[in-house]
Amino acid sequence: MKKFILFAAVLTFFFVGCAPKEAEIKEWDRFQSTFFKVSFMYPKGWYVVAEPNRILVYNTFEAAEKFFTHDPKKEDGVQIIVAAESEDVIPNLDTYIQSYHKEQTDAGFEVSPIMSTTLEGLPAKKVEYKGAYDQETRIKGIRIATVKDSVVYFVQFSAFNKMYEPYKFVLDSVVSSLTLPKKIVVEKGVDPAIPFVETERYNSDFIEFQYPINFGVVDLPKKGSVLYNIQVIGKLEGFRKDCDIQIDVRPAQKLNVEKVVEQNLKFYKVTSRGETKISGEKAIFLNYSPIKNIESRVYFVVKNDKIYRITLNYFAPMKNSFLPAFEKVVASIHIK
Repeated sequence: MKKFILFAAVLTFFFVGCAPKEAEIKEWDRFQSTFFKVSFMYPKGWYVVAEPNRILVYNTFEAAEKFFTHDPKKEDGVQIIVAAESEDVIPNLDTYIQSYHKEQTDAGFEVSPIMSTTLEGLPAKKVEYKGAYDQETRIKGIRIATVKDSVVYFVQFSAFNKMYEPYKFVLDSVVSSLTLPKKIVVEKGVDPAIPFVETERYNSDFIEFQYPINFGVVDLPKKGSVLYNIQVIGKLEGFRKDCDIQIDVRPAQKLNVEKVVEQNLKFYKVTSRGETKISGEKAIFLNYSPIKNIESRVYFVVKNDKIYRITLNYFAPMKNSFLPAFEKVVASIHIK
């Protein structure tokens, strides 16, 4: 009888004893979506699938296939999901997590009791589960769910076989760095076109900055030598198309910022100019007016042999509402 108990313990899905060594993650990246306003840190280079209300991250593309096929011949892998449930889900945390617990139990998984925790500082519920699709394909996972602004959000971490314990710390990074979408409330009498004080963070391989929550970041076409091109513009009904920020990046070809400005002066009808610092680098700016009632300012910065051009455009009669907010965006810029 004692031999049977020992043998059964050895065959348990997840071994107890010598703890597996954590996997090595050399670099991390921040995911963010213009449409599904979530942000979190994940291992750089992992395979990302972005859907309207769901983000799936896998350690490799090949591993992602196994989460769909459960094919034992496919390589084991890790999956992270950050998602918002559909609007028809009752936004009651207890009801939601109990339903999920039953769903996993009915599917044949061994499911832990529901536990309390937090997610983005909000009350949350956690469920752990494990099971096997066949003798060679075992899976273990955790789902953490919360409710924010009457929407159910969850983070899920799962892995096949021996991948779970070495990569479990990735879940901690996702959870600790997670920001969920903020509900935009327009108070009565407030112009939705004017930049709000509350901000969101944008992050890319080239640049990082904060911008008003009622604005969005849009990718623009890249022509010629342009490496990167975006526009920050209002996204609520009634936004002004003539008030925006545009940022593009192109090779500097060993030119310094003074030479870059000298070569670009012919493209602007400059009314005044000045100097400042952006991301710790010298920046030269030019004020000009491209058309009647529109005022503009363009900043030039050179870093890592790249020219960063930041252009502000705003409706002149509403200068006091737009320019200070746009200047705050510029002040928040971190060039990579």
